[in-house]
Amino acid sequence: MRIVFTRHGESQANVEQVISNRNLPHALTAKGRAQSTALAAQLGKQNIAAIYASPILRAQQTAQIIGERLRAPVTTTPALAEFDCGIMEGRGDAEAWAAHHTVVSDWAAGRPDAHIPEGESFTHMQARFVPFVEQLVAQHAHTERNFLLVAHGSLLYHMLPLVLTNVSRAFIGQQRMRNCILIDTTVQNGQLICAKWDQTVLLA
Repeated sequence: MRIVFTRHGESQANVEQVISNRNLPHALTAKGRAQSTALAAQLGKQNIAAIYASPILRAQQTAQIIGERLRAPVTTTPALAEFDCGIMEGRGDAEAWAAHHTVVSDWAAGRPDAHIPEGESFTHMQARFVPFVEQLVAQHAHTERNFLLVAHGSLLYHMLPLVLTNVSRAFIGQQRMRNCILIDTTVQNGQLICAKWDQTVLLA
């Protein structure tokens, strides 16, 4: 069993620097669609049995492009959504991004319950993401099925160290969480291990 994690393709929200982690109409750009198509080509020989995607538009569109090319079914799950920024959703001004920075800094300082008003905390993200991945591993660890999970940059940055035994937050912080990055993981002795992070090989 292998699980490939990826961040969605470039979206209009990325270009406009808008916080768009709810059901807002920020679609993929032409570049984002091209990135998704290129990732599908990379995954062509990995025998992806199914794709799970965040419900947010940019992730849905990325998953659909890849799914059509790989002929793999796409299932939507809130477990993979980016963290909700509450009252700052839909904004791209300095105050909104300062609030985003503050809550992320609080998490790094050991305050996982910090959140923007009406938004999600680290604890909320963990409660939906970690059980989903653990259940996927438990169900398919001894099979030859491979899965693609289409998610978001902040979610992957904060949550992957909780499910990958050989990846730390410090390591991720040194990497570039680019759009349509390929994070290839495998199961060994019941544990999920990162084999390749983009171009960096971690497991020979």
